[in-house]
Amino acid sequence: MSAAARFSALFPAPASVDAAASAAALLRSGEALGVWRINAALQPCESGRWYSVDHSLAAQTAAVLVYQRPAEAMPVLLRLAEQAGVAAGQADALFVNALDSGVTANGLPYIVLPGPMGSPLMSACAELPLRQRLQLALQLCDALQSLREHGLVLRELDPGLLWLAPGLQLRLMNLGLADLADEPRGMPQPYGTAVQPFRSPELQAGALPSLGSEAYAAGMLCCWLANGRPLRQQDGALLQSITSTAGLTAAERVSLEAVLHKAVAPTTVLRYPSVRELAEDLRAWLAGESHSALRLTPMPTLAAHVAANDAAVVERLFVPAFDGSADQPPVQAGLLRRVGQALQRLIR
Repeated sequence: MSAAARFSALFPAPASVDAAASAAALLRSGEALGVWRINAALQPCESGRWYSVDHSLAAQTAAVLVYQRPAEAMPVLLRLAEQAGVAAGQADALFVNALDSGVTANGLPYIVLPGPMGSPLMSACAELPLRQRLQLALQLCDALQSLREHGLVLRELDPGLLWLAPGLQLRLMNLGLADLADEPRGMPQPYGTAVQPFRSPELQAGALPSLGSEAYAAGMLCCWLANGRPLRQQDGALLQSITSTAGLTAAERVSLEAVLHKAVAPTTVLRYPSVRELAEDLRAWLAGESHSALRLTPMPTLAAHVAANDAAVVERLFVPAFDGSADQPPVQAGLLRRVGQALQRLIR
């Protein structure tokens, strides 16, 4: 299998809406969505299709995302309504607040955001150099940290809601948020198809959104930006694109792979605890410096190994060596024997 074929297998293009369904549902120029009128069809995405629209009563242009799966879109609209107040208070320009929402004549939900401000990231960043693409991930990490002031965490990341504005500024529709709380409020809401590749293993197992799952979503975005498409299959090969990494030295590539592996580690013990630490390592990599993903740290498996083997570990390590038969002085042997006995009591 060629390198290009292996790359395509590991990083398949985002699953787009079925072509026939898209053509059948394509809205016509001039069609009304409330006070908005369709101007032109824009980029399709896994959630649906973007359109540019004009306000029928004011000189205002905007972008509309029409969802293709109503069952997945309705929870999104409900969260939009619930968090409208919090969204309005966001000072970070990366979060773009929705102007309107509704349902088309065919029953498809839609959301309206200011714009068009650039174009969907999925196509806009294709020709950008690798370092500029990773700078976009840094923008997201920094903006997500601002959510802490509102007690919010990113619940889900829909890549179709990411736009690239002029000046290489990332924009994210202010959706997919959750309260950073210990207990869920109300019934758990389902996740859409488009966000599945960005869900951490613990979220897939039913856990609540956390700083760790947020870091995983941002890490998956880094993998996508590094390779030009979302990572769908984790087999240890996070960088496969020849064109994306052709300008990197061997050391730079190994360093970046270390960051990506840590960002999307399957367990929270091995992953970045939050987007703040991920951003720190991304900045270090961009500056050509060392970072935490390259540094050796005490192995967390030691405690698990001791716990798994119970007191037998301590008995083998301490008691035979300090039972008085060795060459230690009696006082030293007695002291070390008591240390071993204390360790036995602690792990029991």
